[in-house]
Amino acid sequence: MQVNDSKRQPKQMNGFRAFFQAMRIKFKYLDPWIFCSIVGLMIFGTAMVFTSSTNMATGSATSFFVKQSIFAILSIVILLFLFAIGIPWQKRSYRRAVKYVMIGLVVILAYTRFFGPVTSGARGWLYFFGFGFQPVEYFKIAMILWLAMKFSDVLKYKAGPGRQLTPMLLNWHITLLPVIGMLLDLTMPDVGGFGILLAIAGVMFLAAGVPAVWLCIVVVLIITVLVIMPILIPYLQHLNFMPYQLQRFEAFVNPWSAGDSGHQLINSYYAISNGGIFGRGLGNSIQKLGFLPEPNTDFIMAVVGEELGAISIILVLIVIGIMVWRIVMYGTRTRNMEFRLILYGAAMFIMVQVLINLGGVTGLLPITGVTFPWISYGGSSLLAWGIMMGFVLNIIGRLRLEADRER
Repeated sequence: MQVNDSKRQPKQMNGFRAFFQAMRIKFKYLDPWIFCSIVGLMIFGTAMVFTSSTNMATGSATSFFVKQSIFAILSIVILLFLFAIGIPWQKRSYRRAVKYVMIGLVVILAYTRFFGPVTSGARGWLYFFGFGFQPVEYFKIAMILWLAMKFSDVLKYKAGPGRQLTPMLLNWHITLLPVIGMLLDLTMPDVGGFGILLAIAGVMFLAAGVPAVWLCIVVVLIITVLVIMPILIPYLQHLNFMPYQLQRFEAFVNPWSAGDSGHQLINSYYAISNGGIFGRGLGNSIQKLGFLPEPNTDFIMAVVGEELGAISIILVLIVIGIMVWRIVMYGTRTRNMEFRLILYGAAMFIMVQVLINLGGVTGLLPITGVTFPWISYGGSSLLAWGIMMGFVLNIIGRLRLEADRER
């Protein structure tokens, strides 16, 4: 037995050495700009969650800080795990997994829509053992993977560039699950989530070869609706809009004449105005002291602007801009259409969520309850971003490895 153990021990040591050697080589291709940006944003966000939660009616600032820290660490662990594993992108097992996950999330969205608890006037959350999560956050990721997989098949086997509109839009194998999921999310109601899903799908259609005129038409329609919103409000009352949604539209048009529904946006204006360029100092926000609802989630950037000034918001946007630019850069360089579409979809996911959140905080868009990526409080959101960026960094790692081999 001793002889056998002595023989087994060197083999085990060699196995561990091979594993750590493989991991060392793998992490050589981890994009440092994207990874460090994510870590930096989460550290900054966790600090801002602590300072913005000092006067919350439920929970202490310390409890919010501990929860956010735990989920931030879990998010990084998930990200690094998905980066390090060998995802079989081209194999049938991966395609089946994406299909089953997509179907499962549509079923969960349907259950949430019809049987989920009402939270803030909508059915967007499910709760398990005291932990709440939004299924739509994970549906966004699944939809990106699904559309990238299906679009790459269309481009490969069915149509040439510029002629994919009909086979993509009319092929129910491609559009059925995304459309069902988007409609379920819209009727929860979750206008912000629906807008993000629509924007992601639009960019992926455009990147897959659909003529740009279709995207321009959608953009023009959205801008037109926002411009004529004061005219539309009386007619929206006859549609199936929730009362709080109509109040948000009224607050978007004129928060000072919208009664209580306009106080959130007005206090956001006060916070940004109080902060000026360099802010009042960390922890010195006035509006978070009971005046600004949701100061650690939807309106955390108003607190950031008040305490650390407009310069801090600009720096956050620069960091996010660098991250998005890196993702798009890798997308333009790869010939793998599936990888390209995933990277473009992820970049759009980040950009549109940032724009909708800041648009609501500054009054440029109606308030939709969309959180700011990596900054706002929320474990479900952090875990979803960990999964999404794990896939992104896995693809980028493969592309960097291939480029290194070619050199």
